[in-house]
Amino acid sequence: MKAGLILCLFTVLTCAARGAAEPPPAPSQAIAPRAHEPAAPSPASAAPSHFELSPAQRAKAVAYAQAMDAVYFGGVALSLLIYLLFWQARFGVALRRLAERISHRLAVQCLIVTPLLLAGGTAIAWPLDFYAGFVLERRFGLSSESFGLWMRDWGKSFFVTLIVAVFVTWVFYAIVRRSPKRWWFHFWLAMLPAALFVMLVEPWVIEPMFYKFHPLDQTHPELTAKIEALLRHADLHIPRSRILEMKASSKTREIDAYVSGFGPSKRLVIWDTALASLTTNELLLVVGHEVGHYVLHHVLKEFALIELVTLCYFFVGFWMFRFLIRRWGKRTGVKGESDLASLPLALLVLILLTFLSDPVVNAISRHYEHQADQFALEVTYGVVRNPNADEARAFQVLGERDLSDPDPSAFIRFWLYSHPPINARIHFAATYKPWAEGKPMEFVHPRPAPK
Repeated sequence: MKAGLILCLFTVLTCAARGAAEPPPAPSQAIAPRAHEPAAPSPASAAPSHFELSPAQRAKAVAYAQAMDAVYFGGVALSLLIYLLFWQARFGVALRRLAERISHRLAVQCLIVTPLLLAGGTAIAWPLDFYAGFVLERRFGLSSESFGLWMRDWGKSFFVTLIVAVFVTWVFYAIVRRSPKRWWFHFWLAMLPAALFVMLVEPWVIEPMFYKFHPLDQTHPELTAKIEALLRHADLHIPRSRILEMKASSKTREIDAYVSGFGPSKRLVIWDTALASLTTNELLLVVGHEVGHYVLHHVLKEFALIELVTLCYFFVGFWMFRFLIRRWGKRTGVKGESDLASLPLALLVLILLTFLSDPVVNAISRHYEHQADQFALEVTYGVVRNPNADEARAFQVLGERDLSDPDPSAFIRFWLYSHPPINARIHFAATYKPWAEGKPMEFVHPRPAPK
C-alpha cells in the first residue's frame, strides 16, 4: 500500500534530516513483455508451501538484506551525529543570525535557514545515500541505472523534500511562538489536513516526476477486463482510466503493484516488470491484494493509527525538546524553543523519535498487509481456479526478484518489516482455505468455484 510512504508531512521532514528523501528504485534492463495467457487450472502441487531458493540465491538474498539493514541503522546513527554536531557547533545559531540580517519575517527566515541546514546535513550523508541507492542496487543486480540518471532522480527527490521541509518548518515555529505550552498538539492538528492533501495530490504531482504511466488497457486490454471483473466482485469502482501500467523496467528489475491516492486521485498501478514476470492468474492475486487495501479501508485506517502514534511522539518530543534546551540551550546559543537556531536540535529529536516509533508503525502495516493477502485469496476464490497456488507462486517470484531475506531475524522483522516475511506469506497463501474446511470467509461473500 503506497499511501503509507507519505502519511505525514513531518515524516518527509525526517527523510530530509536523514539525507535526501529515498529516491525511486534504480533502473535495470528493460524486460520484454510477456503474453498473458487465459486463466487455466493450476495444480495444487505446483504451489510452493515455503520460499524456495537455491544455495546461491539464498546467499545473495541474505547478503543484500544484511547490507541494507546495516545501511538503515548506520544511516540513523549518522543523521543523529550530524545534527548533534550542528547543534553543539552552533551552526543553527549562525544560520539564524544570517537570516535575521536579511529579514525579520519568519517565513523568509525559514526559507534561508531550512535549505542551508538540510543541504549541509544531506551533503555529509550523501555518500551513504549513494552507496545504498546506487552501489548496492547495481552490485546485487537490481539496477543498471547510470550515475547521471540516479543523480537526476536523487536531485528531484531532494528538491521535493526541501519544499515540504521549508513549509513544515515555517508552520512549526509559527505554532511554537503562538502556543508555547501546547504547540505539540496544535502542530499535530495543523499537519493532519496537510498530510491528507499530500496523499490526495501525490499521484498527480509527485509520481509522474519519476515514472511514466499509461492506462493498462492500451497494452493489455484483456487483462484490464479481468481486473475490472475482479473489482466488480469486490464491490469497488476504479475507472478504467485509473488502472495504470507504470514503466518500472526503465529503473528496476524488481516487481510490484500498488494503490495510491483516495477519492478522485484513487488509482491502481501495476509495474511493467510484474506484467512481464507473472501469469494472468498470479497478477489477479496481486491486484486482489491491492484492491483489499481500498475495500478494507486500510489507507485511512492506517493513516489514523499512525497519526495517533505521531501524536504520542510529538508529546514526548515536546518534553525532550524543552528539557534539552533548558539544560544546554545557553551553552549552545539557543534562546528557546521558538528560536529558529533550535532547528538542528528539533531534527535530532525528530529523527530519534521516528526511529523509536518505526516498530510500532511497521507492526500496524504488517497487520494490514496480512489482511490484504487474505482478502486477495477470498476475492479471487471462484474467479481463478486455484488462488492458493497462484498467490504462493506470485510471492515466490516476487521474493526471488526482489532478493527477499528467506529467514530474517526476529529483531529485524520486529523493527523493519512493513510486510510479513516472504516465507510466512507463502505459507499462508498455500494453507488458507476456509472454503475447503466449510468455514465462512472473513472479508468476502463466497461464490461457487468454477467446475
